[in-house]
Amino acid sequence: MKRLLSILLSLTLVFSLSAAAGAETAEASVVQTQVLVIGGGGAGISAAIAAAEQGAQVLLLEKLGYLGGATIISGGKIPAANSKQQQEKGIEDSVEALARDILRPSNYSARQELVYTVAENATPVAEWLESMGVVWTLMDSLYYGQTEYRMLNAEGNGAGMTSKMIDRLNSLENVTVMLETTGTGLITNQANEVIGATAEGKDGSMVIYADNVVLATSGFAANKEMLEKYIPEIVDAYPMVAPGATGEGILWGMELGAAVENMHAYQGYGFYCEGVGAMDQGLADRGGIMVNLNTERFCDEHNGYSQIAPHVIAQPEHHVYLIFDEANAQQSDLSAYEEKGLLIKADTVAELAEKTGLDAEKLEKVVEEYREGIEKGEDKFNRTLLPDSFEAPFYAIYMTADLRHTQGGLVTDVAAHVLTEDNEVIQGLYAAGGVTEGFSTRAGADYMSGNGLLQALVFGKIAGERAATETRGSQEYVPYTGTGLDNYKD
Repeated sequence: MKRLLSILLSLTLVFSLSAAAGAETAEASVVQTQVLVIGGGGAGISAAIAAAEQGAQVLLLEKLGYLGGATIISGGKIPAANSKQQQEKGIEDSVEALARDILRPSNYSARQELVYTVAENATPVAEWLESMGVVWTLMDSLYYGQTEYRMLNAEGNGAGMTSKMIDRLNSLENVTVMLETTGTGLITNQANEVIGATAEGKDGSMVIYADNVVLATSGFAANKEMLEKYIPEIVDAYPMVAPGATGEGILWGMELGAAVENMHAYQGYGFYCEGVGAMDQGLADRGGIMVNLNTERFCDEHNGYSQIAPHVIAQPEHHVYLIFDEANAQQSDLSAYEEKGLLIKADTVAELAEKTGLDAEKLEKVVEEYREGIEKGEDKFNRTLLPDSFEAPFYAIYMTADLRHTQGGLVTDVAAHVLTEDNEVIQGLYAAGGVTEGFSTRAGADYMSGNGLLQALVFGKIAGERAATETRGSQEYVPYTGTGLDNYKD
């Protein structure tokens, strides 16, 4: 990849920036580019590629020493309707069905125009990534909330996807990537138009002037202060988050009057064991039950993994035991837990209570009530999927829940323009990915697999294309013009 843009102007001067830029008088390098992308995760890489493919000179800043953000540690899965992978298997699907599935868990309170934009662009963006070398496989599991088999999994998961995207980025002569370079603020003119940003890199301070700026700085899952303010119930979850997700892009936007939404929402994962990592949710789905340290069962264990997370974190010491039987255990690879002494096995409920420190009498009652529910087909917590039986020997794993990413952020239109609370476009500013509002509106209760990654990829591409082709000062609010909003409900 060409490391210096032909149009970059480098010089040294003494400058004094406004409060919007958040910088004091200092010596800095000044550079000029057409499109500045801040953040090198999935959304940022997509934006940089898309802008460059439109012919723009692009500068991509990433504060870490590598690209990938949350995407590189993701499962690399996105839901897509009418994909060729579905067609090859004779699966009939529609954009409308995908949009309804995304909207349903939030009781249709997510912004329909954004959902439909993502649903309509899911398969095209999958094909765009395929042109970069990403290999997709249609998953044979019906994921939570989905009514069709439509989940595409990238070969190599998120890391494999990111690798192919970086290969494409490296092939573009009109893109410069600067790693270990942290954006420190936005620069505005007297009209409150965004004209660039300040940054700190390995060689010192920078002032970067750009025709348009794309914020792709992720959410705030790695910012404990923001978590305590907006999502206190999940602050004690194990942090399985991208280290760069510190929320500064959201704060910069808010300083300029940008609107924010869904700041209380997030994606969690309700099954995490320290020492091993994310657990197989199938242990719960196939009949395992969760018992807290007061020896109480507390929720329907057969639920979405993000939906379960806040229930786990709300328990004493934020930990519980996942208890399951032999028939269940045989269907999962538990060798890692055995090797690290984290798998507890007992021939009786009383022995299991002794080994876990749970109350024996209470545990006997919990197990008996669960068995009675299995026989009647009526679970105490309205669990809809029950095993045929629940018999010794029993197993237990001490576990907690983790936090993956936040779902709240800057409000945008369908063209990725950042909007004020009055629905006005902040000229020169676009946003995509975790820095923007997601589709979850009820904390972690309505997150669906693949939504965050899909939204990042789709709006990253849109933001890059728009930033490369639109002129600052004449950018207008773009409404949704499709037909989906007429029939989005069941």
